[in-house]
Amino acid sequence: MKIILEYNLFYISLISTVLISLLVAARFLLGRRIHRVFFSLAWMIVLVRLLLPLCVTVPVECPEILDRVNGWIRSVPTGQYFLIWAAGVVMSVTFFVVRYVRWGRILREALPIQKVPDIDEEMFTFMGIRVYVSDRIASPVTYGIFQQKVLLPKYYMELTREQLKFILIHEKVHIDRHDNLNKCLVILAVCLHWFNPFAWLMYVCYNQDLELACDEKVIRQVGEDSREDYAGVLISLAQGRPVAKPIYSGFAQNAVKERIIMIMSYRRARVWNYVLCGVLALFSMVVFAVPVKTEEVTELTPQNKQPVFTPKREEKEKGEENFEAVDVTKVIEEDSIGTKAEVVVKTKEDVSLRLKIHFRKELAVTNGNFISFQIKGKEWEAGIDDEYDGTVTIPEAVRYKGKVYPVKGIGNYTFYQCRKLRKVVIPNTVEEIKEKAFESCESLKTLRMPENLELVEANPFVGCCSLKCFQAPESTEMKGQYQVKKGVLYTDYGRFLKVFPQGKKMKKFVLKEGVSQIAVCGFYGTQVEEVHLPESLLRVKSCAFQNCRNLKVVRAHRNTVFSGDSLAGAWRARILRYD
Repeated sequence: MKIILEYNLFYISLISTVLISLLVAARFLLGRRIHRVFFSLAWMIVLVRLLLPLCVTVPVECPEILDRVNGWIRSVPTGQYFLIWAAGVVMSVTFFVVRYVRWGRILREALPIQKVPDIDEEMFTFMGIRVYVSDRIASPVTYGIFQQKVLLPKYYMELTREQLKFILIHEKVHIDRHDNLNKCLVILAVCLHWFNPFAWLMYVCYNQDLELACDEKVIRQVGEDSREDYAGVLISLAQGRPVAKPIYSGFAQNAVKERIIMIMSYRRARVWNYVLCGVLALFSMVVFAVPVKTEEVTELTPQNKQPVFTPKREEKEKGEENFEAVDVTKVIEEDSIGTKAEVVVKTKEDVSLRLKIHFRKELAVTNGNFISFQIKGKEWEAGIDDEYDGTVTIPEAVRYKGKVYPVKGIGNYTFYQCRKLRKVVIPNTVEEIKEKAFESCESLKTLRMPENLELVEANPFVGCCSLKCFQAPESTEMKGQYQVKKGVLYTDYGRFLKVFPQGKKMKKFVLKEGVSQIAVCGFYGTQVEEVHLPESLLRVKSCAFQNCRNLKVVRAHRNTVFSGDSLAGAWRARILRYD
């Protein structure tokens, strides 16, 4: 599980639609049973999802239908429609800005309120808000975002002291809750997702729930015995309804009938309200989760060359394998429940290497993905001394407390920014290489891949500017789906280009027919100038050619889909299509 940046705006919008639909259904079915303050908070979760491009990956076994839908959503060529989306954003922003400026001019003409006979002057100042009067509005409003002021219609002198008190309390609640600022954020989300009708539906429902939540708080302040008087003021001020304006909070503009029904049927929130809303809030967090299907090992049949899915190979019985184990020289930390431990071992070169042992899984991984104590001013610290300039041989296994734990993975930040490191020997026991494992190892020239490799996360070799080629294991055969061809790392039995070495000097690279995808950051920072993609290539993923500053031309079939940021940083590059 990890937090990632989500570049697909269409995916964010569509996944948010699910939660919007659920909230609208909940409003329709339980609107009178659940206080609207809970709904206004739930809309904030939707708002964060629409504005914040972050996702949390969750490794789960997805049903095939959901996996297909998720793949279809992410394969939509959003980059091809960028200009249309940008034009829609500009038009939406212009629409709201023009309305705001237009009504802003009218409302800025308001004058400070004058003293009213039989009404205490302190009425307008005891709440610490500025009150003005305008003959251009039909009901009270709160205008502004940071320096807010309350505007009353010109007939305010006809109001009683009790009516004026209700109005000022209502507008003060809007000010304290920063409702106008929240409306600005909702409008921003609507402008970014203008193509989604559910985003506009959220805008309408949020405004209604905002007023209803404000009414609930007013009733709690003035008491339930004053509900009839409060509803009477609402009805009297709703006679002359003005045109709706985008960024202000008004007293009697939104769904008057619904508000009166809510006021008259108001009851204090019960325990089950809080329980139900807590469940709803937890469920809504699902919109931040991205299911990642666990990888399966596949075999190709010689008859049709199509993948046949088979379960992963079973672990050999304990004691069947003879590992070359090293002893622990130092224990950094061992948790109290006995699930893992941070230890230090010595490699063949007498280099201290930090590892993490998982007792329950009976395996170990090289470890660099922990928060250091700001050593050397860095937040992340590598698993070895980052000034070391020789060779590191990762041990096959670790012996700790009488047991042997094979090294199965290379963790995040293990060799992070070890710029002088010249060679890393990876044992065949290693099955996983995590993201950023070798980032910025600038002196690393070649790397021999283990034969049991099963998972390589998004380009762990970013910044390895001298890495010229990957090498197959000594047996020249990899047992899983990963392959090395001419120094380039592939997966899915050669159909998915995983990593092109950043230091491989080649002006022109022609990708062979049969390759269907290029992975995230697959060509990151390479020196290649021209790339020819085959007709079989279906998709180029996010940041595939990022920072390829020498890249000039990418020749691709007209059906090949490029992610919107696949050429980020490759300023000179252009895509030439062929049929």
